[in-house]
Amino acid sequence: MSETQETKPEDRAPDSEAEPPPRGVHTMAIVRWVLIALMAVAAGFTWWSYAHADGQALNTPRYHCPMHPEITSPDPGECPICHMTLEPIPKDRQAAAAAPAPTASQTPPPPNAAPAPTAGQGSVYTCPMHPEITSPVPGRCPICKMKLEPKKPEPKDDPHGGHGDPRAAPGSPPPGTVPIELTLDRLQSIGVRTSPAVETPTSGSVRVAASVEAPESGVAEVHVRAPGFVEHIAVRETGVRVRRGQNLLSVYSPEVYQAQSELLAVKDWPALGEGKSSGDRTKKKLELLGMSRGAIDQLLKKGEPMRAVGVGSPISGYVTKKNAVLGSYVSPETVLYEIVDLSKVYVVASVFQRDFGVIKLGEEGSFSAPGMAAPAVAKVDLIYPKVESEARTTRVRLQVKNPDMALRPGQYGWVEFKQASRTVVAVPRDALIDTGLHRYVFVEESAGRFSPRSVEVGAELGTDRIELISGVRPNERVVSGATFLIDSESRLKASLSGKGATVAEDHSKHGTQ
Repeated sequence: MSETQETKPEDRAPDSEAEPPPRGVHTMAIVRWVLIALMAVAAGFTWWSYAHADGQALNTPRYHCPMHPEITSPDPGECPICHMTLEPIPKDRQAAAAAPAPTASQTPPPPNAAPAPTAGQGSVYTCPMHPEITSPVPGRCPICKMKLEPKKPEPKDDPHGGHGDPRAAPGSPPPGTVPIELTLDRLQSIGVRTSPAVETPTSGSVRVAASVEAPESGVAEVHVRAPGFVEHIAVRETGVRVRRGQNLLSVYSPEVYQAQSELLAVKDWPALGEGKSSGDRTKKKLELLGMSRGAIDQLLKKGEPMRAVGVGSPISGYVTKKNAVLGSYVSPETVLYEIVDLSKVYVVASVFQRDFGVIKLGEEGSFSAPGMAAPAVAKVDLIYPKVESEARTTRVRLQVKNPDMALRPGQYGWVEFKQASRTVVAVPRDALIDTGLHRYVFVEESAGRFSPRSVEVGAELGTDRIELISGVRPNERVVSGATFLIDSESRLKASLSGKGATVAEDHSKHGTQ
């Protein structure tokens, strides 16, 4: 049996020595940490510069619309008004737009300027062409070099609390508009035309449309007073002229026939206690049943009842309706004929709302129509108390004698009411802008500068001119061509300056749309 031998540590073979690391490992580790540190520094600087960057510089407009320079954008695109492609803004204008508004230290006041307002007065000056440029002191716009003007107080600063009359006084600009200035090239491109406000002599006559109507008091209907049957028709068609009392048709009525028989039976009876005979009572009964006195006398003379009794015309005139048919059964509710007396007719004129103050009761007017030899002169005898909502007109009535039937119902023409001669200020009709709440024109104050003015409108002078009572002086020039485009430019600038909101406020307060 072999003996186990214990191995001592010192008897073991020594371990092999560890291999050294490759060359450059420490250098690459240092380079790696240096790159990581540089990236961290760059990221931190980027975030720091973004956090401290000027927001206005990031949003500096670099593109604008050639037709609407006030439309700017930092990126390319299209104009929201005319859809033209935005073009790059010149460098000098970009710098001016990016510059802050001038202050007292930056823009010295001109030599002849008024002293600057003291602190606490709250005066603000702005550029008429660039409302976004504001300054607490007078100066000039850094973009267009125009003189800064005092900014008008907003409606909320109105001492009346914004509850005054929404209609601007004549001569003042209506809410939502501002003066504008356009270059000569721009004026020519949109076709702006101006015309002078001239003093025009006018007779003041008012000419309105009118029509002939049958008089309400000259209409009569023919009825029977006892039911019966039509046995004979004398007037067989409409349009026929009849006389008062003329026989129109004959009707057999059992009730009338019985009353005739009673009259013949009692005509010789003595009078009763009241002093009237039975014959008188029966005569009265026949009259109430529609039998004429002449027919009753003929009945007594003949001595036998008439089978069919004639029905006469109640007035003289023309038959306009006929419902009588031979052999038909008729009752008191049946309208047999309608007769109209046209010896007098109504001329009804439609007067516009603006002329209500001109036409009065007793006013003399002359009616003319195509084919008339001479106008028919009459006076106003009635002004109807109602305005037609669709046409904004009221009806004015004149009663005209018509013995020779020169006027017929349904005939159209015109009525002229003459007024005293006077001199008025007139402008082309195309110069007036009527929004329903405001009426105004654009006045040329200088070359290329137009200001809106509220006006008070008078009567129309023909088809192309209109009277202005106030707001414009004689010989002032107003925009008469491309008025809509000028108005759009003015409202756009007002909206950009924050003044366009007054229009919506006025409409919402007074219920207009």
